[in-house]
Amino acid sequence: MRWAWVIFWGIAGIGMIVSGFFVDWFVVDFTFFKMNLGWFAALYGALSVWRNVGLQQEMALTDRELHDYGERLSQATPLILQRAKEGVRPRVIARELEERFGIPEVVGLKYMVVLSRVRLKPDSECTPEGEAPKS
Repeated sequence: MRWAWVIFWGIAGIGMIVSGFFVDWFVVDFTFFKMNLGWFAALYGALSVWRNVGLQQEMALTDRELHDYGERLSQATPLILQRAKEGVRPRVIARELEERFGIPEVVGLKYMVVLSRVRLKPDSECTPEGEAPKS
C-alpha cells in the first residue's frame, strides 16, 4: 500500500505541474512569488521513494545475521508462524524470540519480513531446502 501512495503523489504532482502551464488552479501566491503546489506533491513523492527504498534495505537480513542466528531462527520458525496465526503483533513476537532464543529483536523482525515474503510466493517459486521443485 505504501508504494501506491508514492505513485499517487508522484503522478498528482507531475499532473499539477503540467496543468500549471495552462491554468492557475494549483498556483499559490506567496506575496513575493507564485508557486505551483505540484512541486510539493512531487517532492513528497520523491522523498517517499527515498524513504521506502532505505527502509527495504534496512529490513534485509545480512549474511552475518544469518550466520550468527540462522540455527536459532530455524528453531523459532514454528513459534513465529503459530503466534502470527494467533494475531500477535510482530514486535511482541520479536520480544518473545529474544527472551526464548536469544535472537535480537531487530533480527527477529527482519526474519519475519523475509518469512512473510517467502510465504506469499507461489509454491512453484519456493521449495523447501533439499527438495526438488514440483513439476
